[in-house]
Amino acid sequence: MRFPNLILAVLPLVLGAVQTTTAQTLPARPAPLNDPVQGGSWKDGELVLGKTTLAGARRMLVPGDTGTAESGSRKVTDSRAWEIGGVTLRPRWELDPGKGYYQLFFDENERLIFALDRTSRPEISRIDLLARYPRALRVQQSDSYDQFQVDVQPCVTLTALVDRKRDHVLQFGYAWTCRTRSLAGAARRSPADHGTIGEGSR
Repeated sequence: MRFPNLILAVLPLVLGAVQTTTAQTLPARPAPLNDPVQGGSWKDGELVLGKTTLAGARRMLVPGDTGTAESGSRKVTDSRAWEIGGVTLRPRWELDPGKGYYQLFFDENERLIFALDRTSRPEISRIDLLARYPRALRVQQSDSYDQFQVDVQPCVTLTALVDRKRDHVLQFGYAWTCRTRSLAGAARRSPADHGTIGEGSR
């Protein structure tokens, strides 16, 4: 991934939660500080965290694409893992539709688990971010940036990088922190469980 050490900690494996909540949708084009909303489907032209498939996203966002999982998508290395919202996400596929869209990451079930906007947002200051999300926690820092995370919906965590010198948002993204279902529709575990996202079928 091409952003500065965002959520790259690999943690011990724990149990994982099955997605049982109402779908959380967001537009394919980023809208800063505009959280996902409940309901909707990718057929409505929206991305659905935890449900949109890699093939479905390609059909929607890549004109003329065949919609197959392998076509034009980048396989993520097996060692890639991020700690977000108290769980470990393990992306297996990456889809970048281009400028003006979220960069999308999918798990081994080919379901959308992370939507990242890598566009610097000088109009959104640290104060703006924390005023909008007063419960946001700083989970990582370096000489150049602070990383904040906050739960914004059931199973959805916002993560944002803030430039320490210029004091504005460098990038932000939304992560799905519950289990996904396989393309065959098999449930993974009970909602009471918690754990590593992307390892449920093993």
